[in-house]
Amino acid sequence: MKVHVHFIDVSDFKLPDGSVSSDWLRGSFDLLGITERVELSVYDGVSAVLPEPEKVCEDGNCVMISGSSGAVFEDKPWIPPLLDFIRSAHHLNTWILGICFGHHALATALGGEVVANPNGMEMGSIPVYLTSEGERNELFRGFKSGELMNLTHRTHVSRLPEDALRLAFNRMTPIQAFSIGRAYGLQPHPEINSHQLRQIAGMFKYSLLRKDKFLEKKREYENIVSSIRETPEARAILSNFIDMVER
Repeated sequence: MKVHVHFIDVSDFKLPDGSVSSDWLRGSFDLLGITERVELSVYDGVSAVLPEPEKVCEDGNCVMISGSSGAVFEDKPWIPPLLDFIRSAHHLNTWILGICFGHHALATALGGEVVANPNGMEMGSIPVYLTSEGERNELFRGFKSGELMNLTHRTHVSRLPEDALRLAFNRMTPIQAFSIGRAYGLQPHPEINSHQLRQIAGMFKYSLLRKDKFLEKKREYENIVSSIRETPEARAILSNFIDMVER
């Protein structure tokens, strides 16, 4: 039986090559060789189109929530329904993987806090370290603490929900991943490859140079772009999550 992935797309933008977050996820499934094991349904979260909590909690089903260009604390009409859905799905013991904005939405929905990262924007292929809980967690099977992950975010989880476990961290972002029951929040983007991250960096180049304090010089922006790498060990987290749902 295939694992049914209910992918809530709240990315609200396309890359210059025309691809969207569901394309990036499909591409990762292909690279991981798990496409035949997965049935993918995509929901337009920005239009508040969401799956039924009673369906996604059934065996062999899971929810993934994409990143987005905005912040979870912004006043957008589609955010409250998404948070309500997360609470309902989590209450029904649903497998959930929130990526970047999805990580923030999961934390917020379950009682945590998300704020602008006081360290500024984190972008590039950057080392991420595992806590002792992260090293034991099946989500990070095969991932060595300190390996690279692809990141692009300005906000971060500043306080975890009650009973959540911190799984990963680094210098810029103290909470890079957490778990609470069957729900997982992941700040990095395991679904984004180097070509896609370079496109994102290019799209935001001028706003980065203008607005972010640590990007006052063009050379610093160029250093970030040159740091971008393929991160196959991070991509495998998606396969690990599918394995967990399948069992």
